[in-house]
Amino acid sequence: MSKLLDRLDRIAKGAAPALGFTPHGKMEPVPTLVLLAWLTGKNQRHNSSLAKAGLDAIVLPGSPAGTDGVAQQLKSLEGAVWGVAVEEAGQESLQAYKDQGCDFIVFGIEGTRVDALEEGQCARILRISADLSEPQLRGLEDLPVDIVILRKPALEGPLSLAHLLSISNIRSATGRYLLLEWDAELTAREMEQLRDMGVDGLVITAEESQSQTIKTLRQRIDALPRRKPRGEQRSVPLLPRVGGLESARPRRHEEEEEEEDDGWDEP
Repeated sequence: MSKLLDRLDRIAKGAAPALGFTPHGKMEPVPTLVLLAWLTGKNQRHNSSLAKAGLDAIVLPGSPAGTDGVAQQLKSLEGAVWGVAVEEAGQESLQAYKDQGCDFIVFGIEGTRVDALEEGQCARILRISADLSEPQLRGLEDLPVDIVILRKPALEGPLSLAHLLSISNIRSATGRYLLLEWDAELTAREMEQLRDMGVDGLVITAEESQSQTIKTLRQRIDALPRRKPRGEQRSVPLLPRVGGLESARPRRHEEEEEEEDDGWDEP
């Protein structure tokens, strides 16, 4: 399984009990959001510092030079979990990235072939904007993807209720893991609000000027209070949406496996 997907599954399940006879049922702490950096620069020294910044994964831009360009960037990432963002996803080109150890592929709706999106060790991440049409939102849940990345809504300023409405619109349309692109610091209160409304992680642009932002977000994520138990993460009940688009029930990988075992034979 993809390491990023496995990380998200662990977060969704919550902290795991420590092994052995530890006092008072001590639990292993698990951060409640993942933190990714979207690499933009080619500064090898900066890339190396990112690999030590406590990130859960790094997104590399697809290179015109193909996998050779990615291989050059990997030299400074020191074994970090990484994926690649591609403009067009075909089976042969994606396989070349997978052969180099790619953990996930990020792609858009346009230019992505279905036969390239087979289920396997490499997670499939769909990157979308918040202004999808109603028909697109209705079909979002049926696409063969594991994770959705939402671009930052096109609204200026700090996190606002207008941002939350745009994010909630996408969150209600899919039960896949949802990551949010952001380009500035978020307070602990803001991250807790995003998490409790169903955001599973943040993707930060990894420019050199953003290094301190990434470190600060890592510290604040690690200090967030325990995630609410599954099924209690939303602060309000989900209601059918106007226009026939019903809110999707959050679906995680482990939940799908449980559903297969919950049935019984009728007499």
